[in-house]
Amino acid sequence: MSLTILVAQERWQEFDETWKAALDAGQTDVSDLTVALDLAGNKKRIARCVAMAKKQATALVETDDHGDAARVLGAALCGGGNPAELAGDLYSEAFKAWGEEPWWEAICEAAGFSGESPDLRGAWSTFDKLRSMAPGTMIYHGGGWGVGEVTEIDPIEKEIAITFAGGRTDRFPFTTAADIFELLDIDDLRARYYRDAEGTTKGVKKDPLEALLAVVDRHHGRVSLVAVRTALAQVGVEGSAWTAWWRKAHKLAGNCEWLRVSGTKSRAVVERLLEAKDPAEDLTRRLRLISKPEELINTVRDLFIGSKIEPEVCTAALAALDERLTQPGCTEADLLTGWIILRHHRGESPAPLTERLKECMEAEAPETAFGCPALWSDFQKVRGYREQEQCVELLKELYGEEKWLDEAGASLQHTSPGMVRALVDALLEKGHGQALAAQYTSLLARPLRAPDLLVTLARLAETGRIEGSFPTPLRRAQALVNLATHLWAGRRGNQALTRVNQRLATLLARGDSPALKTLLAEASVEDLRGFHLQASRGVDDAIEAILTEIAFDLDRNFFAGASTHFWEGEAVWTSRDGLERRAADLRDIRDVKIPENEDAIGRAAAFGDLSENSEWEAAMEEQRNLTSRAMDMEAELRHTDLIANAVIPEDTICPGTLVTYRETESNQENSIRILGPWDGYLGDDVVSYRAPLAASMLGLHTGDQAVLELPAGKLDIEVVSIELLEIE
Repeated sequence: MSLTILVAQERWQEFDETWKAALDAGQTDVSDLTVALDLAGNKKRIARCVAMAKKQATALVETDDHGDAARVLGAALCGGGNPAELAGDLYSEAFKAWGEEPWWEAICEAAGFSGESPDLRGAWSTFDKLRSMAPGTMIYHGGGWGVGEVTEIDPIEKEIAITFAGGRTDRFPFTTAADIFELLDIDDLRARYYRDAEGTTKGVKKDPLEALLAVVDRHHGRVSLVAVRTALAQVGVEGSAWTAWWRKAHKLAGNCEWLRVSGTKSRAVVERLLEAKDPAEDLTRRLRLISKPEELINTVRDLFIGSKIEPEVCTAALAALDERLTQPGCTEADLLTGWIILRHHRGESPAPLTERLKECMEAEAPETAFGCPALWSDFQKVRGYREQEQCVELLKELYGEEKWLDEAGASLQHTSPGMVRALVDALLEKGHGQALAAQYTSLLARPLRAPDLLVTLARLAETGRIEGSFPTPLRRAQALVNLATHLWAGRRGNQALTRVNQRLATLLARGDSPALKTLLAEASVEDLRGFHLQASRGVDDAIEAILTEIAFDLDRNFFAGASTHFWEGEAVWTSRDGLERRAADLRDIRDVKIPENEDAIGRAAAFGDLSENSEWEAAMEEQRNLTSRAMDMEAELRHTDLIANAVIPEDTICPGTLVTYRETESNQENSIRILGPWDGYLGDDVVSYRAPLAASMLGLHTGDQAVLELPAGKLDIEVVSIELLEIE
């Protein structure tokens, strides 16, 4: 039993009894004892230890172990023991142990260690550290040098040579070395990392429990999560590697009979036990201390990931979860997720889940195809990909082998992310490719409705595994890059969006055949300028890189040929009111007309054979038209900017100006307000800057004469005046 841990836990009676038993048996671990005495001194309890320390030293002297005797007396002295009681014996035993060493006089002089030292505690502390710095000893400098190895002791120059990681060797005076360096045990993770960095990092990852025990022992049997994280960073386990390591270590520590984990997973404290615990009882205790249902559910879920756990621990975890789900404070998401976990590991649905599913099955169907059925609404509330995927088995049980795929196909756009791949694969295997193609076409018009499903279907469609009447490659690319910008903006702190963003980036821009290269094979320079403008709002680095590569392949001077005037290029310039009206038109198509079309498709499908079904053909044709129109409008809105945000050049005809011009032939003056293509409702004098009349004038200045090329013929004009409009 460790004396250090007994002192750390302040179990003084057991400490005394254990030490006495070891002393009587001649089996005292002196290294453990000296650390325990140092810790007792920190706790102001050394007085109770001095008498036993003297007995221990006497016993060691009797076996001619003078060095260990000196170490025990020195630890008692430094812990606060009376120098008058210990000084004479300490120096005497130290001299007997090391007096013949070549470094004795030099180190004694540097430390000021003698039988008459005025500060014997400080002198012994320095002496003991210096005499321990033999060649091969590992040290640590917390100020920046890190771990090093003592390579030479020079008693003449009173210097110690130390080689640090990277091969740099420095020499330090004895007193400086004693002040700034920490001695490392040979099994310390930092020492092992110095000797074999790659092997140590691999070993720490392979056996998290052994590494955690090493850190716990280094901190005298009790360590906080912050200290564990710092220790692991020192051996190359950081960032995502740390997260994965701690997930495993936390689970293993919770199941280890010699460790106790308290606190939350993010603020844990790990403690070494002196007596083996019952893992199942300890787990039940820990789970009952967790106040938040979601945190308890996550803890139980993590237990079943990776290595196997004992049956008793499994039973205890599920019982604690079951108990918590019956208590107040659980949300619907907590209940549904917890019930799914219980069902999966017990092999049968909990009674409350069965009752809940029955209510969902009996609930009235949504009024439109756009509405989400009650069952699928519950599936969406389940947290965790693994648990969502397990809902697929529920679907099979509820509808039976013959009907479950029909239900899945009808409600696919309402599925939770974890169910997507299993459902799509099952539908594809059973020959529902045409239905999946229709879903892909529909989602391209509303890419944010079900990102996981859209990316999964895009992978099938863009690799030729499903075929249908899809929008043009350019429009598909616009929809997918639009989704990429939204995923990039919302990914931080959202694991689900981060995961689908990575999948989309892989599809579009990685691998031997990036989808964007195929989709943009016929794109023009102006098309690509629009994509680059869109990507400038933020996308995955791989998508930005592939767009740049495609642009350079098309035109080596692509970036050098950028527009010089703000109104040139792909962007649509408009007023705020015009933008809002256009966005409202798009919402009407997406939220009203497309759902109505989906209802029409459903009704047409109910008529039977699709090969001779005119209602189906008409509904599908309308779907293609609506989808195409919605995608065109979305593309416009993605490239839209407000005239109010533009830097209007002085005395130049451009969007946002009131222009008065004179027709040369008739001498008639006319005034027009040049605005965006959606601002015509503001008055009869408003002309879109893209209309022939205004487009022919753009860039002219007051006093300029020009010949305008108009559909009705040529018109000679002179610009009379240019005024800025006040636009919101």
